[in-house]
Amino acid sequence: MSLASLACGQSPAPAAKVDFCGQQFEVPAGAALVSPYEVKGSDFDILLVYLNYNALRTGPAEYAQNRRKKLKGEPLQEINCFIQDAPAKAYKFGYRTESGMAYELIAYGVTKGQPVMIQLTTDIDPYKSAEIPAFARQFVHLEK
Repeated sequence: MSLASLACGQSPAPAAKVDFCGQQFEVPAGAALVSPYEVKGSDFDILLVYLNYNALRTGPAEYAQNRRKKLKGEPLQEINCFIQDAPAKAYKFGYRTESGMAYELIAYGVTKGQPVMIQLTTDIDPYKSAEIPAFARQFVHLEK
């Protein structure tokens, strides 16, 4: 049997998917599934974290403050947002990298009965939902 006939007999690999609160989301072309809860694209990195209710109370604030200190970021801004369609809170800050500025949005809240935190890193400071990469907007978006 030749290699050509072996290659033709194989079906294409299934598209990588990330599971978030019981829903499957296909990883977009050009992006990579880094772990079952992290997707990295050319213009974003998103981490989806499940929390318990106790961790939801103080965990995201502490985490955002520690990230800001570690990255020597600008002061935290607290903003309102949505995790999927559920109202949520977020912290955002910018920090310098070798290639310019990067921005982190750390959103937290309860969606579909599950406490969650989403860490989104982009190279654009998101002031409105349209500035959040399309794949990430399925999980977190702003009021505007």
